[in-house]
Amino acid sequence: MYSFYYKTFARVALLPYVGGTIVHILRLIYDFPIEQMPTEVDWLVVVIGGYAGVGLIVFANRVPFENLWDKVGYGLLIFHLDGSVVFHVYMLFAGTHDALRVFPYWYSFLAVGYFIGLGLYVLRLNKRLYKKQRP
Repeated sequence: MYSFYYKTFARVALLPYVGGTIVHILRLIYDFPIEQMPTEVDWLVVVIGGYAGVGLIVFANRVPFENLWDKVGYGLLIFHLDGSVVFHVYMLFAGTHDALRVFPYWYSFLAVGYFIGLGLYVLRLNKRLYKKQRP
């Protein structure tokens, strides 16, 4: 019997990668000051990313890995998503986004690439985890 959490964590993991790709594209277009990001974004990353990130760790033993590179990709996904959650929790406790100043404007070019890459990885992960089983 699969739990609701198992059935949803990888689907929810798509949201931060779709949202992050959009945010970094908008930053490249409009060059807004990243440290003026609304606090609501932090809460979204913490709640949605935390839900998905914990699921990535808890259910890692149920993932049908294809090869070593698949395991490396999964590890990078955990590192990035859970690391982002920790980073946004820090900014909520600090009450400021000054920590984001370490990411210059050009970083968003790089971020768009890896957000798309990790998003595609999560999409493939969803297909493997949730493919319909025949009776």
